[in-house]
Amino acid sequence: MANRTELLWSAKTPLAPGVRISLSNLVPKRIAIPDGVQAYVRASENINDFVVVRSVGAGELLPIMAVSSNSLSQQMSSVPVSVRASDLPADLAVGEIVNLYHVGDSHLAKEIGPPNLVISHAYILAVDRKGQNLGGDLTLTLSVNAKFIMQVLDATASGRVVVVRTNG
Repeated sequence: MANRTELLWSAKTPLAPGVRISLSNLVPKRIAIPDGVQAYVRASENINDFVVVRSVGAGELLPIMAVSSNSLSQQMSSVPVSVRASDLPADLAVGEIVNLYHVGDSHLAKEIGPPNLVISHAYILAVDRKGQNLGGDLTLTLSVNAKFIMQVLDATASGRVVVVRTNG
């Protein structure tokens, strides 16, 4: 019984909430888990077109509680955000969870108020650092709940956005 293994799905790449699962995002892994195997999705299960409802890291076994067949459970959208290189952690990477804060910009307004939280727990889908080498902005692609898109876009239009990594 101790040598018994199960073939389970594992994430090939980081999976953000709202991502529709396809076989290209998954890889089967043979794992020996004496207890708790029922908490993970077996590779024999067809979960094509299911939706991710909580973040799953690359290489992580796919928990049953992280996917749903109900596409309405998470209406997530990909939103590009331009950010100054100095306004985010230098080693920020795909798959991390961040909070976005709106900070006034003295070039856009005479009076600058305190920073405001725009959105919490946004998932980093992509980091484009091409402009960083030329002293320009970076472009982040974030996965956010569709109902917060206007807040994110408004914050980028009326000041700077500071990206803060969450640690937990």
